[in-house]
Amino acid sequence: MKTIQIIQILFIVVAILGCSDNEVITAVNIRLANASDVDFRDMTFNGEDFGDLAPGEKSEYRAFERSYSYGSVSIIIEGERFGWQPNDFVGEELLATGDYTFEYSFDPVTRILTDKLVRD
Repeated sequence: MKTIQIIQILFIVVAILGCSDNEVITAVNIRLANASDVDFRDMTFNGEDFGDLAPGEKSEYRAFERSYSYGSVSIIIEGERFGWQPNDFVGEELLATGDYTFEYSFDPVTRILTDKLVRD
């Protein structure tokens, strides 16, 4: 009988300790930056809307459960949509928990969009 009571008490203690407010945060915080001389409109990254960014402007961070060193991006530049959609992430590693900036540059002569990942 005492064994059952001890087990019940242990169960209650474990249940209470398991409800701690001190949970570990494992988010990958991502923001976008416009490293170009042209306006970026309707920016999305991995399905999240980041809105518009003027030249030199950075967005606020957004928390993602996980991300890779690249992702799906869509940007309207000078009335034309630019971006890419990865086919898969085979062989890629997830980013570690932390703050990251994806810097996007656009060359209006070549009309090529490029990106660079920076760990903040």
